[in-house]
Amino acid sequence: MKILVTRGAGCIGSVVSAELLKSGHKVIVYDNLSRGHRPALPEAALLIVGDMADRETLNAVFQSQI
Repeated sequence: MKILVTRGAGCIGSVVSAELLKSGHKVIVYDNLSRGHRPALPEAALLIVGDMADRETLNAVFQSQI
């Protein structure tokens, strides 16, 4: 299953992402990196840098075939 984790590059989000990957899910992280860090993410997680207030980017993520 594909799962979108918002703020997934932070402390809690990165751990959640790692656990989801261990369970066999495809993880897509949406984070603006204002407090999170790319190195905190598991390498298998796909990172999309964007802000939750950016409706255009968020809509593109939901409509994509990632």
